[in-house]
Amino acid sequence: LFRENRAPELAAPPPGAMVLPEAVARRFWAYGTLGKTPDEDKWTKLDKDVREVALNMSPDDIGTCMWALGTIRKMPTNGTWTVLEIAVEDTASEMSAKSVAVSVWAYARLVEAGLQKPDADAWRELESAVEKHALAGAFANEDLVNILHAFVTLPREPPKAQAAEGEEGEEGAEEPPPADPPAEGEEGAEPPEPEPVVDDVWNALEAAVARVAPDSLTATELATTLWIYSTMRKQPDETTWEALDAGMERVAPALKGTQQLAQMAWFYHSLDRRPSRDKTRWLMHNAVLLQPTGLQRVGVTRESNKERAASRMQKREASAPASIDAQGWLKWAMNEPEPVPPAKHALTFDPDAKPDEGEEGADESSGDAAAE
Repeated sequence: LFRENRAPELAAPPPGAMVLPEAVARRFWAYGTLGKTPDEDKWTKLDKDVREVALNMSPDDIGTCMWALGTIRKMPTNGTWTVLEIAVEDTASEMSAKSVAVSVWAYARLVEAGLQKPDADAWRELESAVEKHALAGAFANEDLVNILHAFVTLPREPPKAQAAEGEEGEEGAEEPPPADPPAEGEEGAEPPEPEPVVDDVWNALEAAVARVAPDSLTATELATTLWIYSTMRKQPDETTWEALDAGMERVAPALKGTQQLAQMAWFYHSLDRRPSRDKTRWLMHNAVLLQPTGLQRVGVTRESNKERAASRMQKREASAPASIDAQGWLKWAMNEPEPVPPAKHALTFDPDAKPDEGEEGADESSGDAAAE
């Protein structure tokens, strides 16, 4: 019944003919949608088929195959993977924003399946496509955050300074003559400072985040984005940070008292930032107080940081909400320095103090008087 009623383009090819690329892509899509890994015989057949037709697939069919591999977290054979990456390199510039996003996401997911790193040429083409779609605002919010998450998971290497022509790696390049030493009494010229390398792909993604964070990123997407910056130990630029903080102001009231908001407080602290609104700050503070079992996850336990915890908590167990010094936690979480405590005892004698003018003579005269 299925064979008689299925679409004409999926009809079984004649014996000896190459399988249709669209049919292979749809089989991948089916396994990815079901979240199911095919058994060994079916997987061997599917692996062989995609190796034969990948170079004839449309750009979005390549994206479908990559998405399915990432979903079931299974690497194909080396030969098939090489052909797929060549197809990615050839078609990335023509992929839709969705196909680009799921391809980048698939690379990150396949790290768990044993992928060492993407092919340099395929990844370069994907990054160019990411930049193009990010500047055009074509990514859905979820895809935008997934790309950032993939950059952390792989991890992505930022661009490096290009070697000048004739430098490293070029055969037959003559070495420059040694510089003449400076004349006696003269100082040598300081070498010029290297120009910073501009990461156009990351800048385009940050600009895209800044556009959508204030009004449309969900709480989970905001939390993931904060986690990304915290994990990378990378500060967002000021425009992006203001947008993220505005998004936090929007979602924080709905997260009142939740573990997710407590974790966001920790991300803020790890980035050495604080909310611009006091209301958001107090909502974060209260969320931490109401989530005592999650304190270890946001970095506030005796076990994870004894010195800091000792200064912020009382002597009781950290599992009890009352064991946290509320004012101390708020100042610590929002990175506000505490005032210097007053000295318990005033110093009455400073052995290192120099005598004021006239004091030394007074001491001598009193000593002479005592001797008489």
